[in-house]
Amino acid sequence: MFDNCPVCASPFTAFVRTVPTIRTKKDLNLYTCLECQSFWNPSGYREDARVLEFDYQWGLSVAERNTAATRELFTILASHGVKPNSVADIGCGIGTFLKTAKDMGKRVVGFDVNAKAIEHAVETNGLEAYAAMWSSNTPTMPIDLYVSIMVLEHIEAPRDLIKNLCEAAIRNDAALFISVPFMHRNRWHNILDPDPAIPGTVFFDNDVHVIHYSAEGLTKAMHEFGATNTQFLRGGLWDGILHIPERFKEVVALSF
Repeated sequence: MFDNCPVCASPFTAFVRTVPTIRTKKDLNLYTCLECQSFWNPSGYREDARVLEFDYQWGLSVAERNTAATRELFTILASHGVKPNSVADIGCGIGTFLKTAKDMGKRVVGFDVNAKAIEHAVETNGLEAYAAMWSSNTPTMPIDLYVSIMVLEHIEAPRDLIKNLCEAAIRNDAALFISVPFMHRNRWHNILDPDPAIPGTVFFDNDVHVIHYSAEGLTKAMHEFGATNTQFLRGGLWDGILHIPERFKEVVALSF
């Protein structure tokens, strides 16, 4: 008997194979959901202070790339009528996304559990950001857009965070953009021949990348939690699922 799918909660799951890892050097069991076609390989891995420092340094190394990606994403969002005045980033890291949004004239707030990254976000990037676990009940200013970019693939039980993101978006009549890697499946052939040492493949560093979402699975979970006006969005560097509330759709309609 296998556990329910961590993405869509379906009981119809199956063992696929074992996959290697590069951090713990263990073979992990890989499972798939027969309903939503997501995959997962629970690892039990926990990041210590040394790894959090590595994550912080990695955030610095890709800051220029992420600045350009942020501007591209906002251009794509605007083409869908999503032109937010305020943004909350859940899992904001050092705050590159939010700093770029702030430079574009938006009010911003961020949350991340990496205290070193948040220190940089606050002291260097001048952001309102908190080293805290966020939930839909966390008080903030009114938000037009919630984002969570490259976070959910790290969480073995992500449905609580998905639920909170959807609840917050609905409560604030806000847009919601959730991005995780490989939803479009163009590299899923690596499921047949996984190599965790090759960047850009599905199983790269799969001690920490423990869920491999299908677009169908993430969409199904978001619909379950009330965010139903969704579409798969090719967002430049960050593909994802976008929920657009009616107030943004009305803006698009009025623009024609």
